[in-house]
Amino acid sequence: MKHYRSIAIAFVTALLSVAGLQLSAQQHPNRPGKGRLKYVIGDNVNISDSVNAYKLLFENIPLDKDFINDPIFAIVGKNRSFYFSIGANLKFTSCFDWGNPSDDPSGITVAGIQKAAPGDNTLYQMTAQGSNIYFNIIGFPSSAHQIGLFISLAMDGEPGNSYKVHASNVYMRYRNFTFGYTSSLYNDKAADPYTIDGHGPIASGSHDNIQMNFQKFVSPHIRIGASIEAPKSDYTSYIPDDPESDDRQPELRQHLPDLPMYVTYAFNSTNHVRLSTVLRGLSYRDHVAHRNHTLFGWGLKLTSAAKFGPVVAYGMAQTGCGISSYVQENSDLGLDLVPDMSQPGRLKEPWAWGCILGLQYNFKPNLFATAVYSYMRNYVDPYTNGSSIPYGDQLRYGQYGLCNVIWQISPLFRTGIEYVHGQKNTFSHSRLSNNRVSALLSMSF
Repeated sequence: MKHYRSIAIAFVTALLSVAGLQLSAQQHPNRPGKGRLKYVIGDNVNISDSVNAYKLLFENIPLDKDFINDPIFAIVGKNRSFYFSIGANLKFTSCFDWGNPSDDPSGITVAGIQKAAPGDNTLYQMTAQGSNIYFNIIGFPSSAHQIGLFISLAMDGEPGNSYKVHASNVYMRYRNFTFGYTSSLYNDKAADPYTIDGHGPIASGSHDNIQMNFQKFVSPHIRIGASIEAPKSDYTSYIPDDPESDDRQPELRQHLPDLPMYVTYAFNSTNHVRLSTVLRGLSYRDHVAHRNHTLFGWGLKLTSAAKFGPVVAYGMAQTGCGISSYVQENSDLGLDLVPDMSQPGRLKEPWAWGCILGLQYNFKPNLFATAVYSYMRNYVDPYTNGSSIPYGDQLRYGQYGLCNVIWQISPLFRTGIEYVHGQKNTFSHSRLSNNRVSALLSMSF
């Protein structure tokens, strides 16, 4: 515990010591980056407003495949005191499953694949989940007091065809700092291949978090980042067999923040190699000894995206203990900590690793194809109680393969077709798979 607190103090000290440095932009290889707005509204605007407003608004948008579009227009405030832009993404997909169909039309969750009932092994669905609307504001542009605000609302609150609206990004950027809710700093969204499937490769980062982070280019090529983030625990408790016990709460509330950090070597605005880590203090209740314990969780991830002529390569490899909340397919499986059956009441951090390899070929600036393979494996010793998911049904390893062709019909409209294969292997040595063909029509501005 003392060791973890010392790390946190050192981390905050280092963060504040470099607070005066300026943030530089990095972008996803698929982001257009055209360099100017098409429409600028306001008094006495000119071509420089079109270029400068575009640059600042573009850099304030999250690095995410759901925000791949360019800013098109902006309102310029009086005396150029602010730039305001609104954007939207309508994502309509239809899909056909065969094998063991997923009831979620927006994406295949490999860990959630269930055996289909006899004669019920095909399914056709449609959805507009994945759609969103966002508001992008730059206050006091190009001044020492410049501030960025970004708010996005997504229409995919629950799996299926529920359209509950929820905030997917709510953050403020000031100088090198970001405060608010967005993708965890442990995730490298600039290294994610484009997929129609909303779930994406099984080993990818999926964790959004409330945070305070700092990012900075400390040289023309080296960028660092560090973050203090709210903890999210997802573990499987050891519950005593005694039904009369009054010490049976399933999880202990966490009291230590998660600490993601990274260092990137950027060859240019799109080509980069990044090493990321996350440190966690995972607290739990020992229901046998009636006392609390804190374990140390860690994750290490290497990611990259590189463009070579018409080819774009994406790569990711990660490993760690107690990091299930930060891995796409392990989320909500209770695998941050699991019971240690050799010590009743005690928990331990299972080890997991995964990788992604993606290759994209750009036939034309508006036409590309992508192939992706992803693998993820968990190492969990047998346990017999304390979980809503029996040990035998837990994900031992999964595989995910994808190929698609995407056509950007115009700056506003995109279409494409995609095939996904997902395979789930459990600790009881059962194997289930599902196949999906999806068609996309999207409108973005």
